[in-house]
Amino acid sequence: MEGIENPTDLTDAGTQNGNAKHYQDIFIGCLLAVIGNLLISVSLNIQKYTHNRDQQLTVGNRTHYLKRPLWWVGIVLMVLGELGNFAAYGYAPASTVAPLGTTTVIANMFIAVLFLRERLRPEDLFGSSLSIVGAFLIVSFSKRKEHVLSSSQLVEALTSVRFIIYVSLELLTLTVLFFLLYVAKKDNVLILLLITSIVASFTVICAKAVSGLLNLSLAGLPQFGHPVLYIMTAVLVATAVLQVYYLNMAMKGSDSTVVVPTNFVFFTISAILSGIVFFNEFWGLHGLSIFMFLLGCLLSFVGVYFITLNRGSRSNDAAAEVLDDTVPIKSSAPLGGGEIRQVQFDVFPTWLFASVHRAEVQPRRSHPQWTGPPCAEGDDNDRQRQQQPAGANEEDKQQLLPD
Repeated sequence: MEGIENPTDLTDAGTQNGNAKHYQDIFIGCLLAVIGNLLISVSLNIQKYTHNRDQQLTVGNRTHYLKRPLWWVGIVLMVLGELGNFAAYGYAPASTVAPLGTTTVIANMFIAVLFLRERLRPEDLFGSSLSIVGAFLIVSFSKRKEHVLSSSQLVEALTSVRFIIYVSLELLTLTVLFFLLYVAKKDNVLILLLITSIVASFTVICAKAVSGLLNLSLAGLPQFGHPVLYIMTAVLVATAVLQVYYLNMAMKGSDSTVVVPTNFVFFTISAILSGIVFFNEFWGLHGLSIFMFLLGCLLSFVGVYFITLNRGSRSNDAAAEVLDDTVPIKSSAPLGGGEIRQVQFDVFPTWLFASVHRAEVQPRRSHPQWTGPPCAEGDDNDRQRQQQPAGANEEDKQQLLPD
């Protein structure tokens, strides 16, 4: 399906000035994408900072992230960044705009180290470098000629067999991921980012389509009378909100130096596949170009592997050294020959307790070796206040655990 050449070419097509204008549009699109990705990187790290600061507070003093003003500053920056990316799709192909997310990877390394005080390892630098090289190959060997689809052409593309198959596969994958996340309770960061990237593929399609329709309208070919413009705008907003939600979940539970590069690779591949299926951006490419494109994808994935290498296991080892999913707490009075009580921390993820110290607590009142005074009849608070050995000080009282 052939589309309309970039609207700027409608009056200059076939002329040298028209070619210069075409490359100028590509440059503008890339510049908008770079600026947008920088804002998104700052936004993600601001959100991560608010989560980190909230986790340092006691449970009673914590607030929902929607009630934190600084978190909303991050959201505003993310919206501005996404608007920059949205505008970029109107000037350049999706296969050119999406890989420029390497800007986010590079900026994130410096922001995470300088402001979040996350440790930057040699593996992070090497992996990010591979991702950048991979993205460069993707950009260099992708189709650079831009086509803008009119409303009628968009309807034709939306009802094509290959797009219906593509959407069906993505919806099936989303169903499996939602099952793992909500039913099997597998809140792995990769599951969250896969959901984000699949949703992002619909965002990219709608963003590029709507941006193209607006460009056509500005070029003198009005598109506002077609329902497809408003339908795709609604889908664009809905999928963008879902992206923010699941990406925020990933940022809350993992280091930004893991989330941002991984999200970049997943999003890049998802956006390029969307461009291939919906906009025919790879139509007519030679075998060498396809090979180099696949090589770029491979380098990006290898880069992510090095970035995440040993990072999760190191955190788990540190947590297991203290907790092993439970905190072994020794009683000041022997519990059945030195029994060690286990206290579950079901509310918090294990990685939060990597630096928790072991605490000394008193045995339960129900234990046969309880040496404190008998508990009078009363409410639970009375029983907790009396659940201590004789002579216990106030510090000991605060270390008691309820039955």
